[in-house]
Amino acid sequence: MKAKRPLQHDERLLDRARKLIEHGWCSRALAEDRLGRHVEPWSVSACRWSPVGALVNAWYEDGGNRVDVFAAAYLALTLATGGPADEWSAAPWRTAHHVARAFIRARSYLPETREPARRAVGTAWLEELGVAS
Repeated sequence: MKAKRPLQHDERLLDRARKLIEHGWCSRALAEDRLGRHVEPWSVSACRWSPVGALVNAWYEDGGNRVDVFAAAYLALTLATGGPADEWSAAPWRTAHHVARAFIRARSYLPETREPARRAVGTAWLEELGVAS
């Protein structure tokens, strides 16, 4: 029997975000509490998340220190939804099932988003330091 390979960091972020969406989904804010009030995605009172809010929560819970990993997952989700994920998610007929499936599709885009994400994050750091032109 073939052993399963361990998930890469960006795959774990997408899986964690998908599980959050399956637990509770919203489309009007990054996150909502049980009363429907807008809260930060990492708030302990959050119980529903938008796609981007779920991804932010997963990244935050993981330590929030690998910007390149977040960027790769975010780009993959954008490709899986054909544009900004939260706009896509806000369609009135969209359901939590559609959104969860988008996270599953996003994993197939990770191989093509990892390197551009690393380059973009690397360039941003160099520009911030005043090293890149």
